[in-house]
Amino acid sequence: MLVEPKLLVTTLGLPDGTTVDDEPLGGTAAAPERVRLRPPGGSERIVLLRASFDAGEAMNHLAVMESLTNRGFEHAPKLLAVIDEVAVEEWIDASNALAIVPPPGAIELGVRALAALHGLALREGLDWEKDRGDLFPEDEVPLHRLGFAAEERETARAALAEAREVLLASPFGFAHNNATAAHLLFSKDRAVIINFEQSGFGAQLLDVAAFLLTSGVEAAGRRVLASQYAAVRGMDVDATADLVDLVGILWGIEELLKLPRRQIQSMGDDGAMEALLTMAARIDRGLKAAAGGHPLAARIRTALWPS
Repeated sequence: MLVEPKLLVTTLGLPDGTTVDDEPLGGTAAAPERVRLRPPGGSERIVLLRASFDAGEAMNHLAVMESLTNRGFEHAPKLLAVIDEVAVEEWIDASNALAIVPPPGAIELGVRALAALHGLALREGLDWEKDRGDLFPEDEVPLHRLGFAAEERETARAALAEAREVLLASPFGFAHNNATAAHLLFSKDRAVIINFEQSGFGAQLLDVAAFLLTSGVEAAGRRVLASQYAAVRGMDVDATADLVDLVGILWGIEELLKLPRRQIQSMGDDGAMEALLTMAARIDRGLKAAAGGHPLAARIRTALWPS
């Protein structure tokens, strides 16, 4: 287990004699664990233990979770305790859009959960001391690593640079910064956001783009959902939908560039590897299908994925 069973029982205020059964939810040493606690003569209780290989990411997750719990934020699990940098969280009996086909209305609930998260006046997590440009340096995008030819890369270069400037002018604030479909759970009438290791100051529309691209939603549906997000936030509906589509190209290219490293990190965990490949296939398909009308997005798609 990620924590010593007796210490977990004591920390949660359960009586001696409580039985502890743990179930790893992945194939790595730091995979989350579902733990069933059965006190003598009492009702079963289920909690989630979450750790990280990276101490900094673990502490960031704990700090954000504590803030969200203290605020009573309904779209995140409650933080019940912290034991040796391991989060003891409320167990959410739910699935994500990578594991199942979401029931009708589930993706809409996820979009509303992200809008609620972005609407918090929360200054917690990473990178609040940085400028926007520090988060997205003006570096050459190594498109050659994704197999694009020199002519395609050169044609897309100026449009990608302009798209970065558009991203820097988009809404910034508290963001999840890794809001893929794997990190939003759906229960019957609730969407819950999990895993805040990378959360902090960031470009909020990237969260929306990441969620929609990895949820397997077709282009027309992505536009409708981005418009719903904009309406909840009180933003211009059409302009925001176009921006989500545009910045999604930047996010998706960056994610595909990171894929080989993440595959190496996931070796030995068949479930994590399958999720990575599913997300990569969805991102690749989504990048090629326009879900907005921004002229920069059209220029990039024409350069990189000509019909």
